[in-house]
Amino acid sequence: MLHVSSMLAYGFLSFILAFFNKALFEIANFRNSLVVIFSQLSFILISFHILAYFHFITLPIMTKKEAYTLLIPSIFYCFNTVLSLQALMKLNIAVYVVIKRCTPALTFILSAIVLKKQNLNIKTGLCVFTITLGAAITSIDDVSYHMESYIIGSFSVIFHSLYLLTIQRYCEQRTSNEIFYINSLLSLPMILLLMIIFTNELSNVKSYKGYNTINFWLYFLLSTVGGGLLNGTTFWCTIKNSALTTTVVGVLKSILQVFLGMFAFDRLPINNKTIIGIILSLIGGTMFSYLEYTNKHSKLGLSTTDNDSEQTS
Repeated sequence: MLHVSSMLAYGFLSFILAFFNKALFEIANFRNSLVVIFSQLSFILISFHILAYFHFITLPIMTKKEAYTLLIPSIFYCFNTVLSLQALMKLNIAVYVVIKRCTPALTFILSAIVLKKQNLNIKTGLCVFTITLGAAITSIDDVSYHMESYIIGSFSVIFHSLYLLTIQRYCEQRTSNEIFYINSLLSLPMILLLMIIFTNELSNVKSYKGYNTINFWLYFLLSTVGGGLLNGTTFWCTIKNSALTTTVVGVLKSILQVFLGMFAFDRLPINNKTIIGIILSLIGGTMFSYLEYTNKHSKLGLSTTDNDSEQTS
């Protein structure tokens, strides 16, 4: 049975966070994505320690072996989050969502090729092609076209898929909460190093003039807390339901996200190509999730039938 509260929590936070981040970048003019990620990770770790202090949870212990095991997934996670926010800064939310919707399909393909855990077929290939074609058509006629942002967004999809695939193996050995905590613990210093070595964000933070405005503190807190809670609800939804259910919820919320994103902040020029591209992407993503859902249930049905026959015999 589906765990509705976890689905609603994940769907709502996943839907609203893109708008919070975009508002922080556009309205508050705070364009320091690594600082935002650092704040979100800090919020997660502080929350874990507070909950552990009041004995609501047991704080996970990270061994040297686990640190080595989760290092690669954490690197992929860092690249994904950094590139995602960089793309969101310049892209319209609707276009950003269309690009990010390629993640489940790419994850499926990589899982089939690398992990040999999925079977590629014509229907799946058609869905992947439709999603990709829709994203391409949408980007071609985007007047505010930034090639760099589209490339960054595409790489964020790749790193997101790699993160999901690498973390999947480790999920079988530890609980999701433990992985969530250790991943955040490993990612925090990496984000800090990236911030110090490769960007000027620390100096930008010092020279930022908006600390006395309500807009900054409102959107910064919403982005920080929302980002931390989204990570938590993602794991919660996956634990209580399944990774597939989380993906389906993500597809459903993206439909509303796309249509609202077309009119929010930097308004997306609406024409035939834009509409066709977005519709193709959403149809492809929805059909892909539907095929995955039906395949999952058919496998469960077969396993249940086999178990019943074994018990009967």
